[in-house]
Amino acid sequence: MPVRKLEQSLMVSLPGGDQLHIRRLADNPDGPPVMLLHGLLEDGTLFYARDGHGLAHFLAQHGFDVYVPDFRGKGRSWPPVSRLSTYRVNDAVTQDMPAILDAIQGVRGIAPVYWFAHAWGGVLASSFLARYPGYRASINGLIYFGTHRVATTRTLARLVWVDGLWGWLVGVFARMRGYIPGRLLRLGSNNEFRGIYLDSFGWLQGQPWVDAGDQFDYGKALSQGLDYPPALYFASRNDLGYCNPRDVKAFMQEVGAHNGRLVILGQKEGNLHNYSHIGMLTHPDAARDHFPFMINWMQEMSRLRYEAIHGDDSHDSDTQRSPARGR
Repeated sequence: MPVRKLEQSLMVSLPGGDQLHIRRLADNPDGPPVMLLHGLLEDGTLFYARDGHGLAHFLAQHGFDVYVPDFRGKGRSWPPVSRLSTYRVNDAVTQDMPAILDAIQGVRGIAPVYWFAHAWGGVLASSFLARYPGYRASINGLIYFGTHRVATTRTLARLVWVDGLWGWLVGVFARMRGYIPGRLLRLGSNNEFRGIYLDSFGWLQGQPWVDAGDQFDYGKALSQGLDYPPALYFASRNDLGYCNPRDVKAFMQEVGAHNGRLVILGQKEGNLHNYSHIGMLTHPDAARDHFPFMINWMQEMSRLRYEAIHGDDSHDSDTQRSPARGR
């Protein structure tokens, strides 16, 4: 049968009248569904470009049915970020994430089998899985790019970017305007809610992984021994200001015991470039550098999942280790 290429937008209604936008890209609409979550000050276009490049297009070309949401107020979701909103992490976790997953399942009949996230998107995804552990069973694997919760590393770059820029300067604008003017400050492609900023900065500074809204303890929930999906963590050795690789490793350890792999990208590690925080996703060479390794890891996780379901435990995922590049 011929391949049915598909590119469409889905709109998801929330209580109160807000709407979330989800971009769907598929060279094969019957392929395994996957979900891509953006981080702070960004929207879903981080993963796809008009010229056909980006992680979403790469996955679609490899047979996946790709869903890229815009979180509330971002991209084509409505209404845009404003000073009137009280939007916090609790809203993203208890309202946006369930609505997104219900919409995808409504289209495909099954939940996404792989979740991808950049930076803060991974923190939201893990927070959701802590609060709603029943969703973990449907996931073959998580792939996080530059995701960390706490800035554990004390360096000059951290003092400049985290404490100075994100803490002091952005905090001033948040108080003055009631939101973060990301486009004006050239910190990202989108503005950001003040409530999300407050939650994220508190966690970044090392506050407990506890919801400011209802005091749900995400860290405690993840430590209760329930199976956490296998996860692949990418960190760039060159990304010292926004996300030090040691911070990514600390997050990998914080979610508890699981099949986690950390891949540090850099020319010293054999990669083509020293990627930036966003460049590890958007650089044109990513598709021939580390994305193939990601596909290999996904194939391995799918095989292990199949063997677990069918009672074949003859292979141990820890016996194989791959280099940073998928060659």
